[in-house]
Amino acid sequence: MAEKRENLTVNVNDTIETAMLKITENRHRAVIVMDGGKVVGIVSDGDLRRGFLKGILPLAPVEKIMNLNYVMTQERDPERLREIIRKEKVTVLPVVNKENDLVDIVLAYEPFRE
Repeated sequence: MAEKRENLTVNVNDTIETAMLKITENRHRAVIVMDGGKVVGIVSDGDLRRGFLKGILPLAPVEKIMNLNYVMTQERDPERLREIIRKEKVTVLPVVNKENDLVDIVLAYEPFRE
């Protein structure tokens, strides 16, 4: 991972405001939601907007707005990863192992490692 993982992840109990700040810092329009070392969701700019329109406050936990229907992969091949990002139109792609532990993060706007 070229970027610091802490700018691309939040804990399931972190506030929506924390997610918003990290999304602003990382400039990838999304953060991965973690529970321990496990990936449990994604929060995007759109999720933030929809949450605010529903009256959810910035100090509420991020789990209130996280998307449970997200794209992740166990794939490690750089060409396949490029294909997944293009096909699914995601900016942040979690790479997990069989236990759903986060092992890498692939970003749409960074060079792929061969």
